[in-house]
Amino acid sequence: MKRKAQKRLFALWIIVFLACLTAAAAAEVSPPLRITEIMASNGNTLEDAFGRHPDWIELHNEGAEPVSLEGFALSDRKDKLEKYTFAAGAVIQPDEYIIIFASGAKKDIADEYHASFKLSATGEAVYLSKGGVIIDFVVFGPLEKDISLALDEKGEYTQTLTPTPGAENQITPVPNE
Repeated sequence: MKRKAQKRLFALWIIVFLACLTAAAAAEVSPPLRITEIMASNGNTLEDAFGRHPDWIELHNEGAEPVSLEGFALSDRKDKLEKYTFAAGAVIQPDEYIIIFASGAKKDIADEYHASFKLSATGEAVYLSKGGVIIDFVVFGPLEKDISLALDEKGEYTQTLTPTPGAENQITPVPNE
């Protein structure tokens, strides 16, 4: 009986230890970064340096300090969180919004961030992570051309007729059909 109690106590200790490690890791990589807007079918809202209109993801630094993006990653797959990782030296300033084109390009080009994956207009998810820990994510359904999904003042994602890439979101609701 004593041996069973020792095993249970040891198992409980392991669970508590792992929970503490997870909490510490989450706290260590929880900067004030948010995915604030996405567009999965960019017809002509935003053009890249090559004159193309790839899908895009907007990140916002809600904090008062610059955040180094080194080691942060974006993906459209939860089982492969590091499809795109930011290069050394990438920084997002306080209250700054940056755009990452989901163009399928293999690297950043001409002072633009280009993720190595594209978004599906029929819906999917976008994950922001660091070190395998998800910082933020958005799951979305079908999006029409030039309609974005933006974080509103209530902290909810809403489809909007007024995309604002690189700026504070303005919500113009899409009429129900």
